[in-house]
Amino acid sequence: MSAKQNDLIVIYSGNPIDSEIIKDILTDNGIAVNVKNELMGTIAPWHVSAGGINPIELQIFARDKEEALRLINDFTKGNNPAT
Repeated sequence: MSAKQNDLIVIYSGNPIDSEIIKDILTDNGIAVNVKNELMGTIAPWHVSAGGINPIELQIFARDKEEALRLINDFTKGNNPAT
């Protein structure tokens, strides 16, 4: 496995509620997720993001990008099987 596949990439940035739901979907599907700015993005989003827009970032390993994007697209289009 190359080092690039083990690099962390930002797969999603958004508000606290959607970020938590997407994190759970990814985790439930075996994708490890690191949440960046989880606390500050909730209590003072303007400190971590210009204007406080989409303050929370979800990071995953690059090797999981395709599957994560598919799951996120399903969620944003309302095709979440968990609902």
